[in-house]
Amino acid sequence: MSSGKRAADRRDYRPQTPVEFEAPDRLTRYQRSLVDWAKRKQEENGTLGILLEGDKIIKEALKAGLRLASGWFTIEASAMYPDVIAGLRRAGCSLRPLNPRQMRLISDLETSPGLVVAAYQPSLVLKSPTDPYRLMVALFGAQDPGNVGGVIRTADYFGADEVWLDRVSADPYGPKAIRGSMGAFLRMPVFRGDLEHQIKRFKGAGVEVWAAVSHGENVSKLPSKGKRILMLGSESRGLSAQELKLADKLVTISGAGRSESLNLGVAAGILIHQAMGS
Repeated sequence: MSSGKRAADRRDYRPQTPVEFEAPDRLTRYQRSLVDWAKRKQEENGTLGILLEGDKIIKEALKAGLRLASGWFTIEASAMYPDVIAGLRRAGCSLRPLNPRQMRLISDLETSPGLVVAAYQPSLVLKSPTDPYRLMVALFGAQDPGNVGGVIRTADYFGADEVWLDRVSADPYGPKAIRGSMGAFLRMPVFRGDLEHQIKRFKGAGVEVWAAVSHGENVSKLPSKGKRILMLGSESRGLSAQELKLADKLVTISGAGRSESLNLGVAAGILIHQAMGS
């Protein structure tokens, strides 16, 4: 982060009890820039941060060894989560107290847990076309961040190798996607960019591409072995004709016919479960 911090901004508060400090009335300019960085509104030195809220996700980040920048807590949170705050200090995370009003300005939640951390985006290594892998999950036009986070969580649960997103899909490291992934974003490598080019790169190395559509092979035909890419489109439009040209085979999830389609997260769960032989 920026090296031009004032000494007051670098100060690490270490209260022994919840009543031994008085939180400042406002954030400093540097703290506001940290929050904007964590909420992915501005870059710092070419990087974007992520915002972590609550004890569970922060515990997972600590366990994963995620690089942390700064944290904020309320008096109430210092009493509720002393072990988490101690863990943040051990990890070298600079901590500052805030009053509830300021915490509400930082929080992305309707009801803040009173414990927020700005951290660096995970840096996970993506595979090349010739590397060993089983399944890549490719999402086109997945604009709901909760769905994106849910698919990342599902792919992680069943052991898929990576999740790929096109540029119009939701940011996988935005606050809502992070909450939807339930910590899986710390483990699952995610590609976001020119997805058509990415798929063509891997097809050149012999991978088989399956596309989820409304009419195709039954899901039971989806193989559980070999190198495969599973393509899914958005709930509203599915996969375009141009995107379907990338596919070698089409697969569908049969239903009773009473609903037009499944939720993206549910459909991805069924297909990934089948593809991983779980």
